[in-house]
Amino acid sequence: MSAVLLIELLGSPRIVRDAVELQPRGRKSWGLLAYLLLANRPSRQRLAELLFPEADDPLGALRWSMSDLRRVLGPDCQLYGDPVVIELPSTAVVDVNLVFRGHWDEALELRGLDRELLEGVSVSGSATYDLWLASERRRLSGAAEAVLHEATLACLAAGRISDAVGYAWRLVDLNPLDEAHHVLLVQCLRAAGDHAGAAEQVARCTDLFLRELGIEPSSALREAGRMLTLNLFDARPYSLRALLEAGEAAVAAGAVSQGLQTLREAAALARQSQDRAMLARILVALGHALVHVGRGGDEEGGAALHEAATQALEAGDVQVAAAAYRELAFADLERGRYDRVQKFLDRATRLAADNAVELSWIESIAGACLSDQGRHRQAFEVLGSALERAEQTDASEAMVFARCWMGRLHLLRGEWSDAARVLEQAWREARTCWMALSPLPDSLLAEVQMQTGDLKAAEARLERAFVMGRQLDDPCLESIAIRGLGLVAVAQGQFSRGYRLLVDAPRLSRRLPDSYRWIEGYGLDALCAVAVEQGQAAAPRWIADLEALAARCGMRELLVKALLHRASLGEAAAFEVARDLVATIDNPALHAALFAASS
Repeated sequence: MSAVLLIELLGSPRIVRDAVELQPRGRKSWGLLAYLLLANRPSRQRLAELLFPEADDPLGALRWSMSDLRRVLGPDCQLYGDPVVIELPSTAVVDVNLVFRGHWDEALELRGLDRELLEGVSVSGSATYDLWLASERRRLSGAAEAVLHEATLACLAAGRISDAVGYAWRLVDLNPLDEAHHVLLVQCLRAAGDHAGAAEQVARCTDLFLRELGIEPSSALREAGRMLTLNLFDARPYSLRALLEAGEAAVAAGAVSQGLQTLREAAALARQSQDRAMLARILVALGHALVHVGRGGDEEGGAALHEAATQALEAGDVQVAAAAYRELAFADLERGRYDRVQKFLDRATRLAADNAVELSWIESIAGACLSDQGRHRQAFEVLGSALERAEQTDASEAMVFARCWMGRLHLLRGEWSDAARVLEQAWREARTCWMALSPLPDSLLAEVQMQTGDLKAAEARLERAFVMGRQLDDPCLESIAIRGLGLVAVAQGQFSRGYRLLVDAPRLSRRLPDSYRWIEGYGLDALCAVAVEQGQAAAPRWIADLEALAARCGMRELLVKALLHRASLGEAAAFEVARDLVATIDNPALHAALFAASS
């Protein structure tokens, strides 16, 4: 029988085997174990360079640390080869794996969930290793936030209000400058009936943001603190259906506030009637509206969708449950919680069975998630399947959605003709069936035109996309269009104007707490490139912002860009970390950028 093995790297690290706590003899052994469990399979030479750069015999020092780890991990673990492979028994529990891939209730049991990777352990190796460790600490902190966020919403939806309040407080403590965490805490306090506490939290968050950031929180925080008045009347089946249809129609027509109010009233009535199936349908409609068009409404939408999934499963309506999980995945995609995205999509896929339209949506979100992380080969396969399903079922909106991400994938890889073809088609189709999405392919297509030298056409497209994004009050669409306009201005020699526009791009994206984080990072990357080229004094600050965002979310490609920007300012260690990361990303354009940076 295999020994019971627990490996904890969060907080003060420890290894427990058969209820006996063991410690490696060398502090570098902790650094080696963390790298083997979290990084791509490294060669022995690379490990020796990272951890033992000053040793007389770096490879010998590595062999000693590997032997040290074998002793504490026990005979059921294998550590061998070049590249080095670590194999643990299936019964082993590794805290960092649970944070990334475990269920939230399992991850919450971890001793060090809210704490830093290798806390209190000095693993001073090379500057390159120190950069890698800082990046992993951010990534694990972001993953811990995602666990606590899902736990809060799930408990809120299940009526476990006290637990939800506790988890929301932990979220705020973990990252107090993320407005979405404060919004969720206020929502939980109101659900607990603590309206005075909710108002106090709004005031505390406002004071904190003014003091630390020099800005007030968005309107989403104030909205979360307001009491909602619902106009309820006797519930009858036709009344619920009528309210659902009226709410959806109002949202689709652009009367978002009125539509949301109607859907909230419908949900309250459905709870009174104890009609689980109808309640689930209404909650999916409410959650969808809040996530997609209810600006700053992702936290309320997430709670509605969690409840919808539970109610639908209890009513036996697996298709509605699949839709709820798919919408939860989309909300997490926007916030860069990619491990949680895949978990929701896995549940949605199992429930969707052979529903081709639903599977097309699921695969489109999965493809966008993979692409955000720089997993291009997988993204191509998944998005190709999504497009095929959408075309076979004539699902026009799903088709447009999948084409947008496929076009973006070609753009990121520098495949201009393929990108132009796919994005042109996505834009044309969006104009006929999903006008509110059309600024996205318009902005991406403009970048293709800019890269191929047609600045005038690109500028016209971007101006149109920006105006429409402003009319829709969509900070993400405004941000990506302003990013493009800034790059066009720079290309036209308007350096000062271009730089100002690029400074505005990520700021616009952050206008609401639930905006698409990848677009914020994409804007920061362009800003960093121009700031470095122009010798702007603020360049290191923008690079630090990009690096922190990309590392926390696991946007590997944007993290490489941040590291290359640092390398361009003379940090050789940043180039080394970028080189290691690029080896795991199948993007020829990124490989070319690395080669250019090394020249």
